[in-house]
Amino acid sequence: MSRVARISVALAALLLLGGSSLGKPAASGRRPATPEQRFDRKIQQWKAASKAIAHQGATLDNFRLVGHTDLGGDIDFGDVFGHGSFAYVGTRCGDNSQGGKGVRVVDISNPRHPQVVSTLEGPPFTRSEDVVVIDVSSPAFTGALAVVGVQACFGSGHEEEVIPGIRFFDVSHPAHPSLLGHWDLPQGTVGCHEIDAVQRPDGMVLAGCARNLVDHINSNGAVAVHFVNATDPANPATIADWSLNLDPFGGVGCLPFQFAHSVRFEDQGMSAYVSYWDHGTVHLNVADPASPAVVSTTTIVPPDEDGDNHSMTLANGGSWLVINPEDFSPGDCPGDSSLGAWGEGYVYDNSDPANPTFLGTFSTPNSRSTRDDGAFTIHNTEVVKDNQFFSSWYSDGVVWWTVEGRGVSHQLGQFVPPASDAPPLVWGVYPVAGKSLVLASDIVSGLWIVQPKGLHF
Repeated sequence: MSRVARISVALAALLLLGGSSLGKPAASGRRPATPEQRFDRKIQQWKAASKAIAHQGATLDNFRLVGHTDLGGDIDFGDVFGHGSFAYVGTRCGDNSQGGKGVRVVDISNPRHPQVVSTLEGPPFTRSEDVVVIDVSSPAFTGALAVVGVQACFGSGHEEEVIPGIRFFDVSHPAHPSLLGHWDLPQGTVGCHEIDAVQRPDGMVLAGCARNLVDHINSNGAVAVHFVNATDPANPATIADWSLNLDPFGGVGCLPFQFAHSVRFEDQGMSAYVSYWDHGTVHLNVADPASPAVVSTTTIVPPDEDGDNHSMTLANGGSWLVINPEDFSPGDCPGDSSLGAWGEGYVYDNSDPANPTFLGTFSTPNSRSTRDDGAFTIHNTEVVKDNQFFSSWYSDGVVWWTVEGRGVSHQLGQFVPPASDAPPLVWGVYPVAGKSLVLASDIVSGLWIVQPKGLHF
């Protein structure tokens, strides 16, 4: 199948009827749905069919189950971040697409009995999927700062009313958070799909906002990543708007998109890595955040047939680059054998950041399959002790794996939550240093706390 034909097929598969004015209308009056919209619909299908799901128990391969909370059970959940004795769990739009549930703050000082103690409030009709908490010391603010990305909920009927962007909260006393300030995007846009924040050695608090795919489409690729000076979180200000100005529909594979899905700071805020979906992982020098400069672009196509660079992290003291391709091909383009299976982890030698070189991949048995009774692609990876990787892997739960110096990978353990109203769908993962615990956020069942056997960090 030609590239043009494949794009046409993918777009036809992505059409969503009616609703919001977000996204460019197709000639038929219908609008293209993003991968996340398609996934939301799949979750609802799973929930509707939940009575037919075999509600298997948890998988505990080299993990101990320590604690769990459903976080109230009234919403779908997003990413998880740990800070001190607290976990911060983002929320999504939920079954009624109304959102507005903000971020759950959970006391994990007794990890066997985690307790929700407060909420970082989100505006109505928004989702607060991504959250980062950092310690800040500046003339304007000293304490624990929570940085929350805000997006409009698709299908709420109020998309044009929402003002998305980034919210900044003082969580020095997590049970009593307070909103310090907000950085706003234009009303009616979708918002910050993923965010990150860091305080640099020069004292600047730098936040990054990677825009939603729909915003990329509506701007013809001109909108990608914003860098924000949040040194005074009550008065955040844009430093730079950065984009490669790529055609959003110029990708490859099942979902042929090019957009800046995620941004992550490394090197104490001197570098930023932008996961640009099918275009690859772009390493930026942001020593001068007003003038981001491309250091390198790591593409996984080939050997990967679909791209979908979702997120990244560094390992082995920064000398390895780990890329997480969120490849939903078996679910989104079933029956096309040329598109392969679900997404696996890619590892590159990053000792020369200007020229990363391929080391190897890691996959689970399910991610090498085309089974469709769940989602078996990698989502995020976090690293402890330089080479111990913990990945959130949707229906494969949390996967613990490692890589040898020559690029050979090994699976060390796996935790899969029990199925409930849907298959396990682990979205976020966060290792808690000093406690040797791993936090996992499941979209449907909430927060899980587990301990890898024999590993102390």
